[in-house]
Amino acid sequence: MAVELHTKLTGLPLVQLRSQPLHARFLERPNRFVAHVRLRNGQTVKAHLPNPGRLTGTLSDGCAVLLDGPHPGRQCPFTMVAAREGKNTWVGTVTTYANRVFPVLHAARLFPELPRGTLRPEVVHGASRFDFALSDGYVELKSVTLARDGTALFPDAVTERGARHCDELGALARKGAQVAVVFVAQRADVDAVAPEDEIDPEFGKALRRAARRGVKVMACALELGVHGAIHARRIPVLM
Repeated sequence: MAVELHTKLTGLPLVQLRSQPLHARFLERPNRFVAHVRLRNGQTVKAHLPNPGRLTGTLSDGCAVLLDGPHPGRQCPFTMVAAREGKNTWVGTVTTYANRVFPVLHAARLFPELPRGTLRPEVVHGASRFDFALSDGYVELKSVTLARDGTALFPDAVTERGARHCDELGALARKGAQVAVVFVAQRADVDAVAPEDEIDPEFGKALRRAARRGVKVMACALELGVHGAIHARRIPVLM
């Protein structure tokens, strides 16, 4: 059962250039980082898709999407920032949006297991770059979009990098560092997160090894509106 710990979010818009997101319809995805979409005026344009995952179940023919831009001088003038799955659920399609939200969640104590203090982003340790350093530890975020039967699943494509991060965090935990993996589900229709062992069994093994070695494994779900995150709540990780 999800922990009903809600945090209001402000100042975290999905778009950066526009005061209002641009509504469009998804047509096709010729490669991982490009989507063809149709604007409401009937024009077909290219949109950058800043998410290397498959977005299985989220991007479907004709689904509603939200765009930022146009960005002058770019090959893809727009950026897809969210897609609507089903009738009511907006799913964030910008992987790094989780990194923008996390400092607000940390400051609001959505994750009281983590120490207070200033977060330092993009910190290199050994062969890895972790999303945040905090006090004497590190936090690695995993943005989650895939869901099945009310459970968010990570990853939706094989991630050797993700498994490596888990192992390096496990080694740090054994040395006494405070380290954590935090899953940020960019959708509100889930009540838990779990490793997707069918897609990437090695990541699931690495995550469980890390947890046994003392790495904190936590998760939250974001409710997204057309303008950005509205609130967050803690949900459990099913190991």
